[in-house]
Amino acid sequence: MAAPTWPPTPLDAMAATVEEYGELARRVIGGAETDEDAELALLSHFLFAAPQVQLNDLSGSGTPLVAVQEHLLLWLRMVSGLKPRLSIAIPAGTDGADLYLPSAVAGPVEPELDAAIYRSMALMQLGLVRFGLLKQRAVLVELHTDWVLRSCWSLLAARYVMRRWAGLWPGTAADFVQVASSAKATQLRVGHQAVPSVGLPAAFVPLYRGLAPLLGQDRPADPVAEEATAAVDQIELDAAAPLVLIGAAQRVREHLGRLRLGPPPLPEWIGLLRPAWMLDDLPAELAASSEWRQGNKPLRPLLAAMARRGAGAQLAAKLKRRLGSSSAEAAPEWTEDLRPPRTASDEGDTYEEWDSGISAYRADAVRVLTTEAPTGPIEAYTRITAARSGEIIAVRREFAALRVEERWRSAQPDGSDLDLNRLISAMADIQAGQTPKTDWYRRFERRPHSVAILTLADLSGSTQGAVIHAEREALVLFSEGLRALDLPHAFMGFSSKGPRHCTLQTIKDWDQSTDDQVCKRIANMRPGGGTRLGAFIRHAAALLGARPEARRVLILLSDGRPEDGEAYRGRAGVEDSALAVRTARRAGVHTFCISMDEREGAQDYLRQIFGAGHFLICKRPEALPVRLPEVFRSMLR
Repeated sequence: MAAPTWPPTPLDAMAATVEEYGELARRVIGGAETDEDAELALLSHFLFAAPQVQLNDLSGSGTPLVAVQEHLLLWLRMVSGLKPRLSIAIPAGTDGADLYLPSAVAGPVEPELDAAIYRSMALMQLGLVRFGLLKQRAVLVELHTDWVLRSCWSLLAARYVMRRWAGLWPGTAADFVQVASSAKATQLRVGHQAVPSVGLPAAFVPLYRGLAPLLGQDRPADPVAEEATAAVDQIELDAAAPLVLIGAAQRVREHLGRLRLGPPPLPEWIGLLRPAWMLDDLPAELAASSEWRQGNKPLRPLLAAMARRGAGAQLAAKLKRRLGSSSAEAAPEWTEDLRPPRTASDEGDTYEEWDSGISAYRADAVRVLTTEAPTGPIEAYTRITAARSGEIIAVRREFAALRVEERWRSAQPDGSDLDLNRLISAMADIQAGQTPKTDWYRRFERRPHSVAILTLADLSGSTQGAVIHAEREALVLFSEGLRALDLPHAFMGFSSKGPRHCTLQTIKDWDQSTDDQVCKRIANMRPGGGTRLGAFIRHAAALLGARPEARRVLILLSDGRPEDGEAYRGRAGVEDSALAVRTARRAGVHTFCISMDEREGAQDYLRQIFGAGHFLICKRPEALPVRLPEVFRSMLR
C-alpha cells in the first residue's frame, strides 16, 4: 500500500470526512469549493442544526419524565440534601438551580434502564452544582466562548462528578455502570446534533473511560488525554476541582488544536453545559473577560474622550497600537462602557435575545416601543360591570381583607407567645454548657403589603374573539379588586410584528387612577400581531425593577406559545422566553402565567418557560375573569 499523500487529494479528503462523520457529511458539504468552506459547512450543521427530537414529540420514545418525576425528586432530595426542581430540555442541563431533563428517554421502553438513565442524568447535573463546579463565573465565560474547551471540560467534569457520587453513595455506582454501558444512553452529540460513534480519533478515547466504555475500547491510548484524566482522578477536595478541571481541559484543548480536531462529542446521558443560562448579563461578562486588552484603566477615559471629539485620532490609534490591540477592531470596545445609560425614548428600548441556533445572546436584537392604548366608547366596560356586579362586590370584599399582611414573627426578644423551636435550642445550649440566646418569643404582626403588580395581556392576533373578551372581563374584575386593595399596579397589552416592532400598550400606568380613560382602554383592547414573549418579559422586568416595593409581581395572560414569524417560533421562542423568565426571577420579579392554550403539549412548553407551579392553564376563556383574582390572592398570601 502506498504511503498517504499530503496534502490529500479532494477525493481522499472526502473519503476521510465520510469515514469520520458518516454519509451525512457528503450531503452537508455539498458543493464546497475550498477546505475552509467544507469545514464551515460541517461545523454549522453539527453544531447549530435544529435538534432531532422535538420537545413534545414522544412517539417512538422510551419512558416519559412524567412517569418517574415524583419518585425521582424525592430520591434526589434524599441523596443530595438539596431541593431541586425539574423542567424539560433536550439534552439534559442545569442553570445552577433547576434541573432540566428530556421529556422522554430514547426508545424502546425499558422501565428499569430508563429509570436508571433519569437518575444518572439528574445526578450528573446536580453534581455540577453540589460539588461547586459552576461557581466561578470567569470559567463559565471561557467555556461559553470556546466550544472545544467546553466539550473537553464537560467530559472531565462528568468523570469527577460520577466518582464523587459513587464515593458518597456507593449504590449509585451500579446506575452509572448500567447507563454507561447502554447504547441509547451513550448516543453521541455535538450540541443538539447526534453524530455517529464510529471512528473516534484516538485523542478522544481516554476521555470516555467510565462514561461510555464501549466507545473505542480497542483504540490506542493518547498520552495527553491520559494525563488529563489521571489528574482528575487524583482530585481530593471539591475546592480544588474547578482549577484542576479547567487546567486539564485547556491542555487537552491545545492538544486537539495541534491535531486539527474539533470538539469531542458528548454521551447523551451526561447532558449539555449551557454557560449562558448561568450568566445573567452575558454581554457584560464577555466584555469583562476581555477588559485587559483595553490597556491601563486611567488611560481609557482619555482615549474615549479623544475618540468622541474626533481630535487626536492619530495619537489615539498610536496609543492603542502600543497597547497591543487592533485599532480597527477594538474601537467600539473603547467607548462601550463609557456610554450614558440607556433611557426610554421615542425610538423604544432595545434588549438582547437568545438565539437557540448558535446558543448565544444577540445584543440589541429586539426593540420594545411603549405607546398609549387606544380608547373608544366606554359602553363595553359598563356592560361588563353590570353583568358581573355580584362578582365585583365579592372580589372587592375579598381584596379588602388582604390589605394588611398577618404573620407570626419568630425569634424575638419579647412577644405574646413562646417560640417553641427557639426555646428547645436554648435548652440544648444550656445542657451543653453554652450561653443561650434569649430570642425565645414570637410576635403577631399586621402591616400593609409592599407589592407592585404588573399585568401583561396578550393582544396578538390569535386572541381574536372569545379570548380577548375574556381578557377584558378579567382586567375589569382585577382592576376593581386592586382598587379596593390600594396597591400600586399597572395594566399593559403586548403584540409584535417582528423584532424591531414589539409594541407595549399602556392601559393603566402606575400612578394613574382607574378613571374613565383607563376604563375606555380596557373596553377597547384590539388584537393583532405576534407574541415575541421574551422581549416583553425583559421590558416588564426592567419596569418592575425600578419600583421601590419589596415584592414585585408580573402576571401574564396569554393564549398560546411564543411566536412571531418563522425565526421566532417553536424551540426558538420557548428557549428565549424561558431565559427571560429566569433572568427576571434572579432580579426579584415573581412571574406567573395564566394560559388559555388547550392544545396537547401546552403544559410541556409552559413548564419549560415558567417552571412547575408558576403557570395555570385556564381551559375555558369564560373562567378567566374568576381565575385571575384567585391567582393573585394565592400569590399574595
